[in-house]
Parts: sequence; C-alpha cells; structure tokens
Amino acid sequence: MTAASLRGARKPRPGMGTRWLAGTLLGLPLSVALCALSVMWLPGGWQSGAVGAMLACLPLWVAIISASVLFRSSLAAWSWLAAGNAAAFGALWAWRLLAGGAA
Repeated sequence: MTAASLRGARKPRPGMGTRWLAGTLLGLPLSVALCALSVMWLPGGWQSGAVGAMLACLPLWVAIISASVLFRSSLAAWSWLAAGNAAAFGALWAWRLLAGGAA
C-alpha cells in the first residue's frame, strides 16, 4: 500500500467494540422481552407461541447487535439499549399486574 492510499482510507470509529458489546449484552434480554411481548397478544397467550417466540429471538438479537454499531457513541448505545430493556421489561411487568398474575 502506498502512503496516498492510506491517507484516503477511512479509520474505524472509536468505540466500535464497546458499541458491539452493548448490542451483545443488552440486545439478548431486549430481544427476549420483545418476543415475549409479541406472544402475549396471541389468542392462546404465551403457551401457544412460546416456541415461535424463542425462534424469533435469535434473528432479532442479531439485528439489534448490527444496529448497535450505528450509534454515534458507546454511551448512546448503552443508554438507548438500557432504556429499551427497561421499557420492555416494564411493559411485561405491567402486563402481569394487569392480568392479575395469571400470565
């Protein structure tokens, strides 16, 4: 490689590894919670769609990991994914409270 080609090359954005780590660590519980929320709306409840929801978790997790590297900073990735987890698990908790503990 010549020096001219190296000058024009794009450098990787700083914090790429920590954004990827945020997507990996916070993306799995987020994908599980989102899949659980989607199953709750089915007529048979979670019993009728649990297997399908678990199968859908893997592609959703990969999508979250892929999208996590698009954040501007590592702090933004961690913050938004943590807020998404709090919202999703809060919705699951509210669903359980409203359903009277039956779900």
